[in-house]
Amino acid sequence: MLKQMPPACCRWFPFISLALCTLGILCLSAVTPAAEPASPQWQFQSELLEPIWQGDTVRGESVLFIRDLKTGQTTASLLFPPQKVLKITNSAGDITYEAGRDYLWKPGSRVIRLPSDSRIVWKFPTQLRRPANSQRHKLTHRDGHGEIFFGGRLEYHDMQTCITYTHEPVDWKEITPTFDAKALPRTIQKLRKHDTTSIVLLGDSISTGCNASGWAGGAPFQPAFPELLQENLQHHYQNRVKLTNLSVGGKDTRWALTQVDEVVKADPDLVIIAFGMNDSAGRSAEEYKANTKALMEQIRKQQPRAEFILIAPMLGNRDWIRLNHELFPQYRDALAELTKPGVALADMTSLWTEFFKQKKDWDLTGNGVNHPNDFGHRVYAQVLSTLLIPADETNSAAKTSLPPEVFSLWDGKAPIGDDQFEEADVKLTLHRPVKPNGAVIVICPGGGYQRVVTGGEGHGISAWLNQHGITGVVLEYRMPHGRSFVPLLDAQRAIRTVRANAKSWGIDPAKVGIMGFSAGGHLASTAATHFDAGNADAKDPIERQSSRPDFAILVYPVVTMGETTHGGSKKNLLGPEPTPEMIELFSNEKQVTDQTPPIFLAHAIDDKPVPIKNSQDLYAALQEKQIPSKLLELPNGGHGLNGYKGPSWDAWQKQSLEWLAELKFIPQQDAQE
Repeated sequence: MLKQMPPACCRWFPFISLALCTLGILCLSAVTPAAEPASPQWQFQSELLEPIWQGDTVRGESVLFIRDLKTGQTTASLLFPPQKVLKITNSAGDITYEAGRDYLWKPGSRVIRLPSDSRIVWKFPTQLRRPANSQRHKLTHRDGHGEIFFGGRLEYHDMQTCITYTHEPVDWKEITPTFDAKALPRTIQKLRKHDTTSIVLLGDSISTGCNASGWAGGAPFQPAFPELLQENLQHHYQNRVKLTNLSVGGKDTRWALTQVDEVVKADPDLVIIAFGMNDSAGRSAEEYKANTKALMEQIRKQQPRAEFILIAPMLGNRDWIRLNHELFPQYRDALAELTKPGVALADMTSLWTEFFKQKKDWDLTGNGVNHPNDFGHRVYAQVLSTLLIPADETNSAAKTSLPPEVFSLWDGKAPIGDDQFEEADVKLTLHRPVKPNGAVIVICPGGGYQRVVTGGEGHGISAWLNQHGITGVVLEYRMPHGRSFVPLLDAQRAIRTVRANAKSWGIDPAKVGIMGFSAGGHLASTAATHFDAGNADAKDPIERQSSRPDFAILVYPVVTMGETTHGGSKKNLLGPEPTPEMIELFSNEKQVTDQTPPIFLAHAIDDKPVPIKNSQDLYAALQEKQIPSKLLELPNGGHGLNGYKGPSWDAWQKQSLEWLAELKFIPQQDAQE
């Protein structure tokens, strides 16, 4: 029902990019939109983002089988000697090969050998060369015999094989990253608080995603490392991560200095700087360091709270004469000298150096010279994720929640009333539980109708709901600015959207609730008292759905626009001089009818910004109409209930679940903490 990127977009994009390729990083890309899947066929799997240097399993390590011209043996080498080979597939993942028939392996060896009649793709080393001046890009081999074979899309991907195996644990502590909350404290804090976190990536064509299968439009349609990082962070922290990718192929640190204003425009919490491959054609380590340092300083002049991750890049093909390979470790060391609290290093250079002790360029490359393949993009994402996700942190949300999905509520054209529209991108973030029970709640965070507090009152709430089998949908509704009906239009559309997508989202259209906090509580109570049955004749199938919620949960809500209201919320919603009729219409304790759905209210008696009388008056009106309802008067906690923690916060969560179970909206067992 919601607008999705059609698969054709993914398939056409590589052709457009390739048409703009330039020698250097060999790919030019426009700003890459975040949160769009590489293909509907790609499904996020958190285990693929588990660092290969941790644990005892490597998943989908890439190799290219080569037949030796002298011995006739066809082999490939793995990073670690396997204890057990679990699975070998082609890179697309749609062919699984058989032990004995397609490959041979001896315990204790890291080498996989192919029998003569194997179905696995293999090549002679001569097939990975081309005659001089026979290709679009001149990739002269270091030994002077022809050029390295260039693959612009999936050529290497189609030749490579993926191997999953177990192995003895390894000690790569000297070359692998570790999590340190003090290294990127502001970013980590925002992630842990479930606040929307803005990340800007500025780099070359590796960062645009070149040669990831999703970028090239081929199975398994894996996204490149920026989107993998975004999905992994959203999965672990259950919050929205806004990714702005400003990377352009063929660029270097000198060009990066011209992009400061574009970086700042995205209001980043974290800036990832990823250059070096193009610089290595001749820029000294001193200039590389100076450019990177100046870039950070100029960004911080306008965005003083921004933090940084500096990527020391993968190694390019050692046989390509254009690259000065001695510069890569020098660049890494130069970036390491820039690290301090707020600046961290993502060291791909050391990892690739270790890789090449056991493997060849053709095992890991996406294009033959300087791009990673799917496996390499995953390693990039693993390194970056390690800097931002504690390895030993028990994350119940990651175990009970699927990765969040972000949708546009109005597809850019949002109504403002009287058949008038505005360009606005209203976001719905869908948080689905691993084990859904059919219930779903649209969540309206607070913020005084001046902003939307999506952390503790949005994405964090969804993570908690998912633990109890309830689907959470965070609504980032528009601010009214005196246009009183605008937030309600968003809330009603959100409820309709949920019902329209009930089948595909795995929910029961008769168990659609709404929840709100503070001013978001006013919006939720407005949606619970102002609704319609939908327009059966509408062309838009979403508009055919009812906007009536089946239940509502209101936590320290603004309810009235009368004397006990929150002044800022009233002014922002109704304007400075509202009419008596508008005050009456949006005083929701006066709008209760026998069609109003069941409502649960929780409010602290010592709430000063929003007095408890808001909830008390609504509860009295509900009781008068005999609407199933409950008011939990909390002894303390004030507005916000001590910052979303403590006995009062725990009490409303526990009792609201029990109330939902009593009304048969969720199973009794899901109400248990």
